[in-house]
Amino acid sequence: MDVLTALSNKSDYSRAQLQLIVSAWILSGLAEKQSKISLHDGDVAEDDYDKRSLYSLLYALYRSMGEVRDEKGERYEFTFNTWGYTWPEAWGPAPPHQQDPQRYGRNAYSGLYHFEQVKKYVAERNGQVHVVEMGCGTGAGAHHVCKNVLPDCTYEAVDMQSAAIRTCERKFVPDLPGRLQATCSDATHLARPRGFSDFVAVNETHVTELVGVVTDEDDRFFRKAHAMLKPGGFIVWGNAIPDPTWDACFGFLESIGFKLREQNDVTEEAVRARDEDKARIDVYVDQCIEAFHGFKIPGVGAKKRALADVALKNFARNPGTKLYQNMVDRTDTYRVVLLEKMR
Repeated sequence: MDVLTALSNKSDYSRAQLQLIVSAWILSGLAEKQSKISLHDGDVAEDDYDKRSLYSLLYALYRSMGEVRDEKGERYEFTFNTWGYTWPEAWGPAPPHQQDPQRYGRNAYSGLYHFEQVKKYVAERNGQVHVVEMGCGTGAGAHHVCKNVLPDCTYEAVDMQSAAIRTCERKFVPDLPGRLQATCSDATHLARPRGFSDFVAVNETHVTELVGVVTDEDDRFFRKAHAMLKPGGFIVWGNAIPDPTWDACFGFLESIGFKLREQNDVTEEAVRARDEDKARIDVYVDQCIEAFHGFKIPGVGAKKRALADVALKNFARNPGTKLYQNMVDRTDTYRVVLLEKMR
C-alpha cells in the first residue's frame, strides 16, 4: 500500500479504514528497498506522489482525529490546512484572532482582502460580493471570510477532495445558511456562467509548483478563473511557490487579460509563523501517530513511525524540514497577490 499514490480523492475514509490503510503502508516496509520519504527532512519528490491521494489521506486524517489539544492544552479541530504567516506590521492592526490555535491560517485568508483596492470595490457594492475559492480544503477559510472579513458576501468553496468537502458541509455550511456553498469538483471543470463572480480566491492551492513554468494544469486553472470573473473582478492569491514561478505566472496571466495590481512578499512572516507554530504541529503529529496501532508493530513500526513523523511535519513546513528550508533560503517565496481582470 502506497498512501502517496493509491488513495482516491472521491473517498472519505473512516477511522477504521484509515487504521487498515496505515497498517498496510507500515507492513509494506518489510519489502521496501528505499522509502520515497526522506528521513532527514521529509522531502518527497514531485514524481513520487499524487496530490489526490495525499490530500485524501490528510483530510480524512483531520476529520477522523476530531478535536485534539494544542501545545497549551486548548481543544480545537484541525481544519486550516494552511501555513499562513504572522500579520505584517505594514498592514495595520492585526485581526482579533491572534490567540486562536490556527491563527496563521486565518491570517492567510484575511490577508487576501487587505488590499485597499479590494476594500474600495467591496464598499462600493455594500459588501454584497460573490467569491469562488478554487481549492478550498475543508472550507475553514471560507467560513472565516464569510464570518469575519466579508460578512455580507456569498461564497462557493470548491475542492476535488470529497473528505474535505464533507467536513465543510458538516462543520461550516450549516452556520451560514444560504451564504456558503460547498462543491466537490476539480475547479477547472466547474460549469458556471461567465462573469458571475467578483473574486476568485486561491489560497495555498496545489498548483504552480514547477520551477519557472506554467503547466497545462496551471493554464486551465487560470483560464477558468478568468472565465468566472466579472470584468473588473479580482484574483486574490496567496501561496509559497518556487520564486521563479511567480514571474512566469504573471506573464501568462497578463497574456489572458489580467493586470497585476499589487503584490506583497510575506516570506519572512511565513517563516516566523512556522517557527511560532512548531510546538502545536509537533503535538498534533504526536497525537496522530499515537492514534494508529500499526506503529506499534515491532521493528517496521518504529521505522515507519519516524517516516510518518517527518513527512507530516514537512507538509506543515515545520522547522527542520525541506519545505521550511525552501522558504528560509527563498527557494520558495510566499507572496500575497492582487490581479484584476481587464478584458
